Amino acid sequence: MTKQYVDRLIDEVGLPQAARQCRVAAILFTYRCSIQCRHCLFSCAGDRPDVAMTPRQCADGLAMLHETGRAIHIAGGEAMLYWDALAASVRLADEEGHAPHFIETNCSFAVDDEIVHERFDFLAAHGVKGLLASADPFHQEFVPADRFLRVRRIAKEIFGAQNFYGSGRDDAEIEALQQVTGDEVRLRDHVRTHPPNLVGTAQQRLSRYLDGFTPYDSGVPRKGWGGGSGQDANCAREFAADTMWELHIDPYDNIQTNCGMVLGKTTEISPASLLAEGPDRANRFVKAVCEGGAVGLAELARRDYGFTMPEQVSQSCELCYLTRRFLRQRHPDVFGPAEVYA
Repeated sequence: MTKQYVDRLIDEVGLPQAARQCRVAAILFTYRCSIQCRHCLFSCAGDRPDVAMTPRQCADGLAMLHETGRAIHIAGGEAMLYWDALAASVRLADEEGHAPHFIETNCSFAVDDEIVHERFDFLAAHGVKGLLASADPFHQEFVPADRFLRVRRIAKEIFGAQNFYGSGRDDAEIEALQQVTGDEVRLRDHVRTHPPNLVGTAQQRLSRYLDGFTPYDSGVPRKGWGGGSGQDANCAREFAADTMWELHIDPYDNIQTNCGMVLGKTTEISPASLLAEGPDRANRFVKAVCEGGAVGLAELARRDYGFTMPEQVSQSCELCYLTRRFLRQRHPDVFGPAEVYA
């Protein structure tokens, strides 16, 4: 599939459906964020290093990602924190025929209609087809609901309702999201009914709300991004080219999926070549996860590096993250970048 094919598909069926059909790939413009969500698997926050992509780096990354035939977007962190650099990146990419299909935002920038119109008009004029906006109890702990509602309304005006990628809840339901994290009972209920992937900040701040299991218990909940969820005994579908939900390039030229296991560097291999050669064979740690799941990686770490298996975990993703955080001490080139393990 080509960029032109994905463009036509978006025009025919709208951005969310096209993304589900083609799967997605993203530029992680920065790990710095305007907020610090409890469920963030990348551990993004405002105190992360002041590092963002240059326009040249971003445009080159977008060109490479379009070769994958996926729906391509720019995300973070919060890319809108670096609006001038983001705008320059989109302008350059559009000039070269590689504009992203959509931009992802937490809506924190949307303090009034004027700034939203200004930015969205610019993006639409430079080849961007749609917008993804976040709304959930964890985002609304920091971002007032009216900012999401403003973004949703104006995005639908400019890009079309079919190209808005985000919650369709009514205004009152969105406003109610602001109340969840301030109430421990409601927060606990939300985490238990909508468990996040326990990676990054989510592992550190939300695992306590879930039941614990011994790592070898067959009942340990398995989590994934549409690839390896359910009853799979391993994570092979998370790394297989045809089932991997998302592929990223970050500001350090790392290629990774969700998240914190580096599959390659764009200075050495393109994302399309990585997918063709098999990301599930990127290195021995990825192979261990694909063959034996989180337990397989943990056993490798125990056998080769002295990792101590935790007594309890709430999810296979949590065991994987704890193991990777340990292995990062020896292999920061594979388990990175530092922001994900902060």
